[in-house]
Amino acid sequence: MTDSRKLLEDYVENGSETAFRELVSRYINLVYSTAVRLVDSDTHLAEDIAQTVFMDLARQARALSKDVMLGGWLHRHTCFVAAKAMRSNRRRQFRERQAVEMGESLRLCRWQWVRSMLTGPRQP
Repeated sequence: MTDSRKLLEDYVENGSETAFRELVSRYINLVYSTAVRLVDSDTHLAEDIAQTVFMDLARQARALSKDVMLGGWLHRHTCFVAAKAMRSNRRRQFRERQAVEMGESLRLCRWQWVRSMLTGPRQP
């Protein structure tokens, strides 16, 4: 049994914060560097992703297989969380662009209405 597996078991069975803190310190560089690469060097987003990955580990630790390779699980889960974050960001940016375009269209319609009110009906 690997040392990381023992730490994970200690966390699961005893709720050992020390064991979990040691796991985080061992794997934080792996998780963070993977996240930075996947989110185009957005360090703030990479920090959020790393935090999410370790929160998920804390919640899902009991469900992990006894044979899990923790480094592999963390890497795969980081990829999943980063992909989800990037997808959410793309959707948000798309909606923001749509809102800006709708606002511009609305301003144009208002301006045309104001112009028609100022110039009055055109007479032949």
